[in-house]
Amino acid sequence: MIQESIVIFLSLLLIVPISWAINNSLIELSSREELAKIAGYGEEKLSTVFLHGTLLCGHTPHPVPGASVAVFCGTSGLGRVRKSSWAKNITNESGEFIIDVPSHLHANIHDPNLCHIQILHLPKDYSLCHHHSFTKRKIFTLTSSNIGVRVYTTPTIYLTSKS
Repeated sequence: MIQESIVIFLSLLLIVPISWAINNSLIELSSREELAKIAGYGEEKLSTVFLHGTLLCGHTPHPVPGASVAVFCGTSGLGRVRKSSWAKNITNESGEFIIDVPSHLHANIHDPNLCHIQILHLPKDYSLCHHHSFTKRKIFTLTSSNIGVRVYTTPTIYLTSKS
């Protein structure tokens, strides 16, 4: 009797989610693209994601202002990178940057296997900083989330000096 009750209970646990999905018109009438759009991952901007970080250089680290920093999400394939896979900005006088991540990249920003930071250009005054020394992928940490706005932070990026 107890075994029959357990079997019936487990059967209900399996059947209810399946019947809910079958009878749910949102799932039934929506394509993958429509569901992504509803979740805020489509081309239409339904949410905002920022990536914040700091760029420093040298043995006694100092800020690198005016550097071009980008976040890249996805795979490049055949040596070509889709321009839409990048978002970039310039560091301020404190070496800090904030990148407004495009909507179609929101779903991947937290995955270090899909998204990483790239230093695109350093100002001439900082030519002794070796930006090729930065190759390690960083994990982006969600530091703030409030009504459609998420802020991720990357650990401080330290560049070595070319000495």
